[in-house]
Amino acid sequence: MPRYLYLLRHAESAEKHFGQQDKERELTQRGVREATLIGAHLYKENISFGAIFSSSAERARTTAGIVADAMKFDPDNIVIEDALYDASTRTFFDYITQIDNDFQHVLCVGHNPVITYLAESLTKEVIGDIPPGGIVIIKFALDQWKMIQPGGGELEGYVRPEMLMA
Repeated sequence: MPRYLYLLRHAESAEKHFGQQDKERELTQRGVREATLIGAHLYKENISFGAIFSSSAERARTTAGIVADAMKFDPDNIVIEDALYDASTRTFFDYITQIDNDFQHVLCVGHNPVITYLAESLTKEVIGDIPPGGIVIIKFALDQWKMIQPGGGELEGYVRPEMLMA
């Protein structure tokens, strides 16, 4: 049974204010719209996640929550992971290889440049800079997440929010 990894860069966030921690940055109105569009698109495509993992940063958590809501996914089942905030590509990769094999479709919400680097490493495709709210879908012809290797994934799709804006 193949595995599908959805790597989502958090939606557009506000600039950091004086005295504010980076992790506290919130989504802009555009970011809220981007996350809603991505969630609605995934729902329309009949995507159903076994799990959603998100960085602990406010902008990532909010993005994950909005996407989950649009997909009718119980937001109480979003796993907030401190390890995904400011993670290296290696840390993120190691995290993915530990995912429970009961989950065939998994969404991870994180930050650039790691989301882009990881997507390119896993697929060996030149994707470029994934924009805020952009999502990459990677298919692995594997039975277990721990078997994932760099270059072992196939780029199934890449959706940017502007593609969904009318």
